[in-house]
Amino acid sequence: MTDTKQDILDLAEYLIRSRGYHAFSYKDLSTPLKVKNAAIHYHFPAKKDLGVAVIRKNIEVLQDCFANWEGLPAREQLFNFIEIYSLNSRSNLICFMGALGPAYQSLPEEMRAQLTEAGLQIRNWLKWILNKGIEENAFHFNETVEEKADVIITSLLASLILNRVTGDQVLENVVSLIRQTI
Repeated sequence: MTDTKQDILDLAEYLIRSRGYHAFSYKDLSTPLKVKNAAIHYHFPAKKDLGVAVIRKNIEVLQDCFANWEGLPAREQLFNFIEIYSLNSRSNLICFMGALGPAYQSLPEEMRAQLTEAGLQIRNWLKWILNKGIEENAFHFNETVEEKADVIITSLLASLILNRVTGDQVLENVVSLIRQTI
């Protein structure tokens, strides 16, 4: 990937995660990057192409994380996953799913399909890691694996948004509860 294309992708991801998909234009990319709009259109002909690329990038990053964590105990893998949200919080960003999910119905179909795929991959990995933790006798909870996975992911997503809205450290409370109830 060219430096310009990567710079566009990185800035677009930042804008999506800080402002939202509908709250930026190609001008918001071209001005700080000191490139013409035509350069952005060269790499990403339509804004939906850029949105799809941002989602795919995040999916690839998560897949790389999951692969790198293979072989670690389930508890460590889960806490590594949770740390991704802590990094987002420290950067005052929300995750790509939390940034794009509320606008789901107004996103282009290609982006909705990619976002759905990402959500399914995350949920499936969480269910897998929770099952692994049960097998390792590391996790103990009363909910079903599906329920626990959904509570974890929705709590993490919502806590980043609530952090932003209230200025409180909601994520820290959520992480503490996850650790206590797992």
